[in-house]
Amino acid sequence: MIVRHSYISAKRQPRIAGKTGNVIALGKALAHLKYIQHRPGEDREKGGRELFDGENDNMDPKEFRKALREMKNANVLTHKVTLAPEINPDDRKALARDVMAKLSSEKGQDLRWIAVGHGNTDNHHLHLMVLGKDKSGKDVRLDVRDYDKAKEYGRQYLERVHPLEMERYNSAKEEKERKRVAERKREKDLALQERIRDGLELPWMHKKIIREQLDPYDKWKEKQLEKERAKKDRPSPDLDEPAKPYFQDTIQAAGKEWSKANSLKELRDLNTHLWDNYDDRIPVDEYKKLVGWMKDKEKYGERDSQQSPEKAVGPKEKDHFEYKGEKYNKDTKPEKLFELTAKLREKGNEKLPIDEYQMLRDWMEHADRARWSGVLERELANTHKQFERSKTMEQLKAQEGGRVINPMQENFMSHPVMGLFMQGASIANELVKWIPLDDRNRDFMKEGREALDSAKADKLQEHVQPGRTEEQKDRDKASLEKLDQALEQNQAGRDKIKEGKKRKQWERDDEESWDKYDPWGRY
Repeated sequence: MIVRHSYISAKRQPRIAGKTGNVIALGKALAHLKYIQHRPGEDREKGGRELFDGENDNMDPKEFRKALREMKNANVLTHKVTLAPEINPDDRKALARDVMAKLSSEKGQDLRWIAVGHGNTDNHHLHLMVLGKDKSGKDVRLDVRDYDKAKEYGRQYLERVHPLEMERYNSAKEEKERKRVAERKREKDLALQERIRDGLELPWMHKKIIREQLDPYDKWKEKQLEKERAKKDRPSPDLDEPAKPYFQDTIQAAGKEWSKANSLKELRDLNTHLWDNYDDRIPVDEYKKLVGWMKDKEKYGERDSQQSPEKAVGPKEKDHFEYKGEKYNKDTKPEKLFELTAKLREKGNEKLPIDEYQMLRDWMEHADRARWSGVLERELANTHKQFERSKTMEQLKAQEGGRVINPMQENFMSHPVMGLFMQGASIANELVKWIPLDDRNRDFMKEGREALDSAKADKLQEHVQPGRTEEQKDRDKASLEKLDQALEQNQAGRDKIKEGKKRKQWERDDEESWDKYDPWGRY
């Protein structure tokens, strides 16, 4: 479901030829009503398209025009809403009524609206006009949260009424996304191969080592200190007068418009989405604005942050934070910082405040860069020492497991390019040693047996629950038969492995007994 929204307000209309804003806004509203009813197209009937609302079909437009003229003192004369489902529903009226009924219930208002269906495009859509006051005379306001709710209600209706079409649509959408991801990966791989051919990429060397060579940790750390000093010297932005009111100062991100009027949860979700989806990243100045909104809401609360922050004087900048009784600062061990990040990602519903989250990211980056600082020089020095210790045959004989380097190899290593390549390969070998190999003693057949037993127990427990239909019970029986077949195959595989181990043991025993056999009878 795609939802579009705009509104007509008397306060936002410029004065033209002495006309008031109310007159101009009313004219625009009546023109829009005429447009959606009589827009040219093959779907237009004689006399115009049919108007309907929550209870009535084929309404007389005179009633709605009269209601518009009575909306003199409303902040918004009418809201213009477009509902465009991705699947053409059989009954567009039922869709509009279902969405608007749930939206009215969610907002706690009895909304007054009319709608017109358009079939002049490949995807049928609905134009709605919602009056700026509900039946009790209360102002009606629609924002980003209402768009999301309308989308969700539309999706629920389509899944309930058109399940097969929605399943096909979702499958096609997933396939399109997989193709897009595969195409992007292919393009990245081709670009990487081209960089390798041009000598701009060293695939055998760790990217963090290259980062350390291009931007050494000492110089990078000094730059960060300079940024912090400059940040402390300039005045606090909280004391500056905002250029625009909070509801007009907006940014565009993830296909939507965002402002300080959004809730803290919505802004946090947007921040997480931007970090997880590289293609949706926004310019730095707009992201700083987003971070500032979140900080204001966390410091001063939802309502206070929307007021002019002249009176708000922020506290001193923190250098630590606490999470579940644990204290974290820049001196915390890197392993503990990475462990906290992993926990937050696994839980998903628990988030740090934006300023603490940024501190955590900065500390992790410092720790990561410090870890790789000088690693290339250290590994090159170690490699050089190893070659120095293995120059002569006499030294190799005295050492267990030494290596021989003949004059040709020594000349080969003296070449600057080849020497760097071999030293880089040595570093890559050292990095590979850091990878733990813990799967050598695992019994995968046993683990598979335990997983199948657990699945069978769950299915049996589900099968005996009361209220199961005959169709569900038949599906349960089919699933249990498949699980039994899988368990039999697993047991056959385990028996085969045991027989193989016994056969190998018998062969070893036979070899040992044959080695002990003495044809001369001495044993």
